[in-house]
Amino acid sequence: MNSLRLLILGATGGTGRKLLAQALERGHHVTALVRSPDKLAPRDRLKIAGGNPLDERTLRALGAHDAVISVVGPPGPGQSVVMRECARACVAAMTAVGARRLVAVSVALLFRDAGWLAAVLRRTVLRGTVEDAAAMEQIITESSLDWTIVRPPRLTNNSRSEGHDLAVDHLPSGAGSTATLGRDALARFLIEEAERPAHVRQIVGIAASTHIAGDAR
Repeated sequence: MNSLRLLILGATGGTGRKLLAQALERGHHVTALVRSPDKLAPRDRLKIAGGNPLDERTLRALGAHDAVISVVGPPGPGQSVVMRECARACVAAMTAVGARRLVAVSVALLFRDAGWLAAVLRRTVLRGTVEDAAAMEQIITESSLDWTIVRPPRLTNNSRSEGHDLAVDHLPSGAGSTATLGRDALARFLIEEAERPAHVRQIVGIAASTHIAGDAR
């Protein structure tokens, strides 16, 4: 695999740190756009850029990358526009500089077949997050970019060797309201999708593998 120039948005969050570490381990050159550069330590092949990932001019000034991976999320379960505004700025900036590949993390709660608990959460405590994620997805899917939207369930800090299952437009078979996914597994899939695009212009459900035999644990 040739080294890619990756732009990571949300690199100081739980998933973002896993993503950053794995991308560098795989030999890629990474730009991390973060509000607080002091939260990241300098490393080889890492460019730390201070700025607001919701600002189109800031993103445009970073130039084109082989792929942009966004793991930007809201600060809490209340009302938020962070995801949609990041998507709006990112799509506009990528279009302006001629970049094509965008991999963005959303939420599995948007799947209507995600189970009864998801239905309750969509209407109550996570309503703001779901509305923001839905607006983000609309901005991305209406763009001309080569996008992939990834919808994981509740994220955990499970073993890095955790296996995962995939499905297009659904959570994987066997994954329901109690499905989870390790942040390491999510980060690994995001990088692999940037390296070898297999789900261009698709919405992908991902969850920890429900299979026992043959799982990588």
